[in-house]
Amino acid sequence: MVQPSSAAAAAHRATGIRYSFDSGIIGPVLDGAGRLPLRVRKAGGDLSTVPHNGGLAVRFPQPCEHYGAESCARAILQSGPAEFLNPGQGAFTYGASVLVAPDETSKGANVLQKGFSVGGSQFKLQVDGAAGRPSCVIVGTSGPTIYVALASLTVADGRWHQIECSRSDALLTVAVDGRIKGRSPIPSSLSIVNPDPLCIGGKGTSANNDQFIGAIDDVFVAGVA
Repeated sequence: MVQPSSAAAAAHRATGIRYSFDSGIIGPVLDGAGRLPLRVRKAGGDLSTVPHNGGLAVRFPQPCEHYGAESCARAILQSGPAEFLNPGQGAFTYGASVLVAPDETSKGANVLQKGFSVGGSQFKLQVDGAAGRPSCVIVGTSGPTIYVALASLTVADGRWHQIECSRSDALLTVAVDGRIKGRSPIPSSLSIVNPDPLCIGGKGTSANNDQFIGAIDDVFVAGVA
């Protein structure tokens, strides 16, 4: 096995971040440690908050009739550079709680994303397609191959579900409500290192931004010792 670089090892030792959104989304949205503020970015869309588990969750724009159209409402939360979240070759987990109604599924719906599949590396959680099945996606620095762990069940049922993606050595898994529902083998040497921000609810504000529809809470990225 190729050993991770010192920078990747340092990133792997980081404790990660977690967002509860219980203080709302007015001004910078802080994680529990206050290390990586998020800001609202929008293009014709708005974010709001809804009650969840005694606190607040973030509600994203309503569905658009024509996916990817310039007229579609877009709004996301985005950090500044977040290199300390790069896991390198290390084991790590990431995920969120989501609320998606049966009529809120779409061709592309990103829950959280850091990096891109083209020209870099990436880790992503999405709830894509009419079936509303969540999947975990990673791409390494050494090539364009996209590895996907797709859950065997839908979360688009109007109820809250907790989704967790885990990368451990040569395996990527997706768990729903604490139970593994999909897995994919990956190279043990795969490394995820990029200078990109953390995005929640979409990959940006361009027309084809994979806008999430529904509500998101308890977003986290964490290294595994």
